[in-house]
Amino acid sequence: MYRSDNRILTTHVGSLPRPPALRDLLIRHERGESIDTAEFQQQIQAAVHRVVAKQLEVGIDIGNNGEQPRVGFQTYVASRMQGFGGASARPISMDLRAFPDYGVMLRARRSQTTKIDNAPQALADVQY
Repeated sequence: MYRSDNRILTTHVGSLPRPPALRDLLIRHERGESIDTAEFQQQIQAAVHRVVAKQLEVGIDIGNNGEQPRVGFQTYVASRMQGFGGASARPISMDLRAFPDYGVMLRARRSQTTKIDNAPQALADVQY
């Protein structure tokens, strides 16, 4: 574990922007469409290399892969664990209710993505 007595070490959590080609392959893969697996792996490797290099360049102390190999955590967990399936019925968030124009823009942007609003839900005991 890294430690510093002189300053607060920095990192980040969550997804970093993915290249369009990788984003397209990730979405197609999650939908169950046929993709070129060699190209998929090459795109993942290049994207991870890019985000790790960028983190080093800007001085992040504890870097990570920026979730380049996956669409997002909310759907990735179901591919790694048992007990998930179907789709959740998540309520509309308060900010989308308060700012409906933002909600319209976000729905349009998400229409070409994956299961952000209807991620799998826990249906049984969750296990690795």
